[in-house]
Amino acid sequence: MTDLIILRDFLVLCETKSFSRTAEHRHVSVSGLSRRIQGLEDWAGTALFERRKGELALTEAGYELQKIALESLPVFEGFRESVAQRTEDQQRRIRFCSPHILSTIFFPYWLPRLQEKFGEARLSINSDTLPQCLIELNRGKVDFVVALFDEDDLIKNHLSLLVESDRYTFIELGTESLIPVSVPNATGQPLFNLHTYNERPISFLGYSEECHLGWSLQTALKDRNLNLQQYHDTNLANGLRLMTLSELGMAWLPKSLVREDLSAKRLVRSGDPTFDISLKIKLLRRVATLTPEAQRLWDYLIKLKA
Repeated sequence: MTDLIILRDFLVLCETKSFSRTAEHRHVSVSGLSRRIQGLEDWAGTALFERRKGELALTEAGYELQKIALESLPVFEGFRESVAQRTEDQQRRIRFCSPHILSTIFFPYWLPRLQEKFGEARLSINSDTLPQCLIELNRGKVDFVVALFDEDDLIKNHLSLLVESDRYTFIELGTESLIPVSVPNATGQPLFNLHTYNERPISFLGYSEECHLGWSLQTALKDRNLNLQQYHDTNLANGLRLMTLSELGMAWLPKSLVREDLSAKRLVRSGDPTFDISLKIKLLRRVATLTPEAQRLWDYLIKLKA
């Protein structure tokens, strides 16, 4: 801003009391500096400097303006710097939103692999329900949504936001599966066994309605003649895991989430792999302009898939 440049000239002149030294310091001609100060005095409506015994001195109005300039210039400069920093931050930031489960089973393993290539990027990861993540994507609040989708598009079809599929594009980042698990009994067999017929229903722990993992699971269970009774539910897969470990029933949980539990025999399979539900981890984006760093990530992932 020209006005701020003139104020900086004015403050230097207040210190040096010399047009020639100020002009040298501000990289401007003496005549150019003189015109700027004259313009400032015209704006103020009064003289800001006067000569006393051959020396340049501030008038009373000059002292007042000096005080105001010393207080205001740092504020303006701080504002400009903060805006520049925010702009730089926005250019370097890559914003993700994903259902809570991905923060446990995916991001901790995926992000370190990107560190070498995108070490200067600032990654921001928010967790929410899948519908809310897509709302944030549509609002432009995030660059990408990472979520689990089943092979039969049951999750996709459940989302009215994805009906207009031409608004989105995606990359597959990996695979996952929901597997039936239970705590073991004294002999190491599943306490809640899908292969054992019982007249009493098997206690089944399910996902609440807002959790997208339950959408494909419920449809898959309708096609099977299983004697299940859902007594408890939750919208978090890890919460369902803890309920399963507490012997409240069996549940379909992401294999990556219970891998260590299976290895330690804290959990065992309730049914063979024919009961598994295959899922794909997808990175979604809108068909819209991305920030440079987000676009660089997208291009990098596309190249990896080629």
